[in-house]
Parts: sequence; C-alpha cells; structure tokens
Amino acid sequence: MSEKKIAKVEPLPEEWRGRRVWLMDALLHARKQLLMKRGLWMVTGGDTVDSLHSFTIGWASNTQFNGEDDLEWQDFLDWLRDVKHEAPPEGWHVKYLRDCDGDHERAALKFLDFAAEFVALRRKSPSS
Repeated sequence: MSEKKIAKVEPLPEEWRGRRVWLMDALLHARKQLLMKRGLWMVTGGDTVDSLHSFTIGWASNTQFNGEDDLEWQDFLDWLRDVKHEAPPEGWHVKYLRDCDGDHERAALKFLDFAAEFVALRRKSPSS
C-alpha cells in the first residue's frame, strides 16, 4: 500500500529556528507566501479568508492555553480597531471579503498588509 501526501512539507524559516515564534511572525510569513503566489494553504491549510481567521483564533488560543500572553497580537488588534478603524462587529474577515468583492486572497492580503504595517511601525530599529 502506498502513502499519499497531500501537502508539500517545507522547513521553517531560518530566522525562526531556536526561538519562540509569535502570531505576528506567522502572519508576516503568510503574507510573504501570498505575495510569492504560493497561496494561504501553505500556512493555514486552506485557501479562504476564513482559514486565515480560524488560524489566528487557533494560534491565539493555543498561546493562551499554554499560559502565555502574546502582547504584540493584542496590541495589533487594538491598533486595528482604534487607529485603523478596521475591526467591525461582524469580524474583519467578513468585512474584508465584502470590501474585496468576494476575492479571498485579496481579503486575506488586506489583513496581512495591516499586520505588516503594524509590525513595521512597532519593530523599528533604535537607529531609525
């Protein structure tokens, strides 16, 4: 009997080795994969904006269940709500899908672009 693989297994990014990987790091990785036209499934296992939403909830829950606080993720959600006014009651994934005329990849990229913008602002080097 032969074994089938349904997904390509790739090594973790080199910069992740030997350190704790936070959700914002994973979101930047997902954005990079989308920009390389590799699709969301490389990170989330699905190709819809809903898979990205579920991915974020799962990652955040796992972090919490392991007794850790991901302050950068919480700060990002606050920034998205308070600064960008992009945290609607129906959920960002619903709004962004509507904003992007049903295009799941564009909706996911809209969220991931906000994540990249936030990280760029927050993680500026001291010499900047």
